[in-house]
Amino acid sequence: MSLLLLGHVTVYSQGKTLQATKINQGPVIDGSLTDAAWQGITAATGFIQNFPNVGAPASQRTEVKIIYDDDAIYVGAYLYDDSALIRRQITARDEEQQKDLDYFSVFFDTYNDHQNGFQFLVTSSNVQTDARLAPNITTGFGEYGDKTWDAVWESKVSIRSDGWVVEMKIPYLSLRFSKNEVQQWGLQFLRSVRRNNETTFWNFVDPQVNGFVNQFGILQDLREIRPPLRLSFSPYLSTGVRNTPTRDGYRTEWLKSGGMDVKYGINESFTLDATLIPDFGQVISDNVVNNLTPYEVRFDEYRPFFTEGTEIFNKSGLFYSRRVGAAPTGYQEVNALVANNQDLEIVKNPGRTQLYNAIKVSGRTKNKLGIGILNAIGAPMYALVRDKTTGDETEIKTESLTNYNILVLDQALRGRSYVTFTNTNVLRDGHGRDANVSGIDLSLYDKNNNYNVRGYAHYSKIFGPDSYDGFNTLIRTGKVSGHIRYAAQNIIRSVNYDPTDLGYLQTPNQVINYGTVSYNQFNPTKNFLNQTYSLSVTHGSLFRPGNFTDFT
Repeated sequence: MSLLLLGHVTVYSQGKTLQATKINQGPVIDGSLTDAAWQGITAATGFIQNFPNVGAPASQRTEVKIIYDDDAIYVGAYLYDDSALIRRQITARDEEQQKDLDYFSVFFDTYNDHQNGFQFLVTSSNVQTDARLAPNITTGFGEYGDKTWDAVWESKVSIRSDGWVVEMKIPYLSLRFSKNEVQQWGLQFLRSVRRNNETTFWNFVDPQVNGFVNQFGILQDLREIRPPLRLSFSPYLSTGVRNTPTRDGYRTEWLKSGGMDVKYGINESFTLDATLIPDFGQVISDNVVNNLTPYEVRFDEYRPFFTEGTEIFNKSGLFYSRRVGAAPTGYQEVNALVANNQDLEIVKNPGRTQLYNAIKVSGRTKNKLGIGILNAIGAPMYALVRDKTTGDETEIKTESLTNYNILVLDQALRGRSYVTFTNTNVLRDGHGRDANVSGIDLSLYDKNNNYNVRGYAHYSKIFGPDSYDGFNTLIRTGKVSGHIRYAAQNIIRSVNYDPTDLGYLQTPNQVINYGTVSYNQFNPTKNFLNQTYSLSVTHGSLFRPGNFTDFT
């Protein structure tokens, strides 16, 4: 809670519209807005505060225009302000939050399904941020989508005596949309004025209403736009050397790799991504973690193939992409074998499983059915151990040939509701275990977006010498909008529920009952900007034998 003087509060209706204007020739992206293409275009105005003074007019005037041609959509924004007060700071891409800077952002819901979308943001120093929006992505504190997605687009900023100007060109290549002759997209503009900690939107975003994309306005009359051919090839060749410390000095390995990445737009909605013999050696390394917990560390994903366009695969929580290409299952066993026998030394013991290839197809139909298919094949991996006395070398298999598969069907329903089916499947050559996990996820909202019922049922089956199966269920219901909110939730995980061949789980064998009620005051009062008072209760026990574990 923060202190603020009492401000004026006004109620605004939702559903603003902006007319899209088609042009013959796009403007030069120079941050000036002086091109003929911008002249006479109706501007979006009347921005409304979302924070700190909910519902009040923005403290600074903002005007935004949108035009489009056969290749791209253009956004021109004039953000009026005292130039001496504009906050500017150079940051890394996608890292504008919690920095001392001002920024402007545009959001598109290209299928107008009130659930999915794209964000393009430019700071006052012309640093870009882009993100994909989806229902399962956590929002808040300025985060509205998955920033691991990166698109190719242009922007330019100029500082004026009476404010700053943003000019953006977003090629259709960076968007996904239908082939309808006439389209209307969900549209939203955001402006952040850092010195006031002020966030304003063109179409009012009410914090009492659950959801974000469902509170967009409308961009009307986009006519005769066609998704371009989306095809790219990225061949590569790399070589290097790796020195690994051993008991007797260093083990030297010469590294060489080559392959190709392919991206192809099958149609306006679906994209195929493929990578042949991928080399992820240039990807950001994981931070060293001193893990003192009984749980496996869950690392972030940095490999572009598994971060771009993968939100549909992550919706059910059954896919942990770091399983694909992870350390071979026998990697540590070889290290332990050599550590316990001074007569042995490791000639090679690869720490990552080489992938032969990986393919994914994802997109959404006109009927709002999202489809995602992913397949990856991991090569069999071998370690080589030498007897220092005799010189004999022994090859040890550390990983079998492995086939990873995921299928997702995600149907967007009315409003923000959806139903999702997910299946993950891992097949290993030889005597390694196989695994199959299937799940249904359902989320239903009433027509006013006040109440929600959510649930899922996941079933896992492990095949092998010791086969077993298990399940994981959740049911949650409650009020999700308004001043007073509440929810009740039950989670049951059986003893043998195990999605970890292609997913992540900390603890099976749980029964968790949870209840919460909260009162939320979003409008400023005499002493506070906003207030939240909540009470929650959690009761935990083992699924079997049913023993009590915790109460908070």
